[in-house]
Amino acid sequence: MEPEIRHIPKTDFEKHRVVRSDGEVTIDGVYPERARGHYMVRVRVPGGNMTTRQARELSRFADRYASGIWHVDTRANVEFHGIPEAVLLAFIEAIETTGLSTRGACGDSVRNIVTGSESASASIGRINELVERLTRRFMGKPEFETLPRKFKIAFYAADDREPLHRINDLGFLELPDGTFEVWVGGGLGKQPRLGELFFSRVPQDAVAGLVAATVQVHNAWSNRKNRAQARLKYVLAEHGVDQLRLWVLNKWVPPPGVEIRPQPLLRAPAARFATSGVHGQEDGRFKVRVPVVAGDLSGEQIRAIADAAEAAGATALQLSVRQNIAIPDVPPQGVPGLVAALEALGFPPSGWFGARDIVACPGATSCRKGFVETRNFAQQLADALDAVPATAFAKRLRISVSGCPNSCSQPQLFDLGFRGNAGKARGAAVKGYDLLIGGRLYGRTLIGQQFANLLSQADLLAAATAGVKAYAKLAQPDEPFDALIDRVGLHTYARELASRVELAQGEWADLLQDDLPREAPADVAPFAQRLELKDPRLILKWAVETFGDSLLVGSALNAGGVLLAQWLKGIAPSHPVFFIDTGKLFAETHEYLRTLRAHFGLNIVSVGSGLSEAEFTDRYGEALWRRDPGLCCTLRKVQVMAELRRGKRAWVSAIRREQGGERAHAEVLEREADGVFKVNPLALVNREWIDRQLAELGLPQHPLFAQGYRSVGCEPCTSPVEAHQAERDGRWQGSGKTECGLHQRWRKAATSEANHA
Repeated sequence: MEPEIRHIPKTDFEKHRVVRSDGEVTIDGVYPERARGHYMVRVRVPGGNMTTRQARELSRFADRYASGIWHVDTRANVEFHGIPEAVLLAFIEAIETTGLSTRGACGDSVRNIVTGSESASASIGRINELVERLTRRFMGKPEFETLPRKFKIAFYAADDREPLHRINDLGFLELPDGTFEVWVGGGLGKQPRLGELFFSRVPQDAVAGLVAATVQVHNAWSNRKNRAQARLKYVLAEHGVDQLRLWVLNKWVPPPGVEIRPQPLLRAPAARFATSGVHGQEDGRFKVRVPVVAGDLSGEQIRAIADAAEAAGATALQLSVRQNIAIPDVPPQGVPGLVAALEALGFPPSGWFGARDIVACPGATSCRKGFVETRNFAQQLADALDAVPATAFAKRLRISVSGCPNSCSQPQLFDLGFRGNAGKARGAAVKGYDLLIGGRLYGRTLIGQQFANLLSQADLLAAATAGVKAYAKLAQPDEPFDALIDRVGLHTYARELASRVELAQGEWADLLQDDLPREAPADVAPFAQRLELKDPRLILKWAVETFGDSLLVGSALNAGGVLLAQWLKGIAPSHPVFFIDTGKLFAETHEYLRTLRAHFGLNIVSVGSGLSEAEFTDRYGEALWRRDPGLCCTLRKVQVMAELRRGKRAWVSAIRREQGGERAHAEVLEREADGVFKVNPLALVNREWIDRQLAELGLPQHPLFAQGYRSVGCEPCTSPVEAHQAERDGRWQGSGKTECGLHQRWRKAATSEANHA
């Protein structure tokens, strides 16, 4: 079969092709490694589920044809490294006698479909059956193996503690009625993007058609000319979720009851599992964890684990996207013996979610894309964390190490993520690890922020062990890491960590080592020019640390204001963001406010004039917004802001020069006529930059954004705009009015009052 027929470049085709003993040419789970003539073989394990018999047989073949070492990857596959070319075909064909396959495990195909392992629900059985059916339908079909690039699918039960639905091309999250909420266009790598809500209440029997239609859209619209841009997330970024939805609906007819344009549901995260590693299932049996450092096991170890599982009355192993193994369906009477056996093997279930539960990719040892070594180093890191003299709960940090920015080990989603990279640090070209802090899955998906770059291995060991100590110092007893961050702020933790480590090779980010004074400047203009060179987050951080409680932060819930509110949560979680409810807002704005508070935890306080709409009308007459829009804005908004400003030394706004009009001359720092400083962290950025930040953080746009409302204010005075129009052209159309007065009042009013005096 020629590569042109399979629609992939000849060079890529040669990397993944296998000529079978019967003459068939297939694309299998094969990658060439750094060592010439040696290969990695990846075994596809649908849903991560294999029988103990399959585990033994696979281990036997791995001993014969490879080193015997298993590497469980973050898509619940098993990888074997260093296979000589002479035995490559024999190994692949032997694997298939176990009922498993390498088909679709690599290359431009629909990859292994994964399910969550953080569920106790009986519905996971039905989900696993669905995954098996989908795998049989898609695996080995040319139309699903000749894609522009890989396509990833994941399914999660309704009670899953850490669902990864938002980092897959299609992520399915079960609803209480057994249907699915569907998210589209997620992916990590060099340019992470969290998926967006696509459909809801999709029944199981409609899933296959939806998947096939979406893969066809990926095939048709993803960029075949540029592999770096050939994922579905780039189609989503370019065309938007509504256009993507229309293309899919042209190929898939949803059954009755499917929500075509759903809004995200607000749901509390499931209760956390116990740290024992022994978790009850709904059917009365138990799931027992086997924590594995970096997913690496010897053949002898995997056979011993399978023996222990069978002795306890279990028949299956479940590979986890966290590179662990779980033994499900263990009868109650078998649990004590199984735990004891695993402890004797060096895999105590209580080590789950602990120092010996590190995730890592193969790294530069074998992977051609790797900049830095990870697998052996992960073992050193686990030993170092084990040795830290700290309380046990503080060692329960989720840690990932990746060999390159492609981020196969998903460092963006971990408490501490170390991402391999190359660049300049301290003036020298080096390879090292970037440090990301605050990634999250529990409750909602959150991308970690970078706080250091290009750490050496010694730097990394120092930072990771200091991370445990900083956690122990700042946390309340047994406080989970994400709860700590929500309480004290991401920057507080990062500063504490940085204060404990003097880096030898790497550099701390400007957010931690800025040279800005912590007092209000007497001469604003030169200081504003200095601030312009800083990251907008650093400008906001400087304002918070300089003015403290005397800083007022306001937001109208437009894109920039929401971004500022999210940053503020990381800098000072208890610092409120004030939102003025004018009484004439869209219903969608109120719903958006509820979502940002409940689902994303933003500390937004709603304030208003204190008058009901009936009282306002009695006092000022009907439709004041039409008769005198300037007075309407003053009464509903500006006077409320005047009260909020009382006693404040500074206030923060989200205005940008790009918005034009009077905003075109905005500085990042100004001093208004009444002496109050005005901080505009976003003054120099554009809307596209803000939208990218929101997408990376997983924050939704205003619900009306998709309908053409790029700037949303009061309902009577806000209209959608065309693509060629400016962002604020939909405000007060036809009235000649361009501003509500919040950004004019204090210059003009104070000046007028001074002249009058």
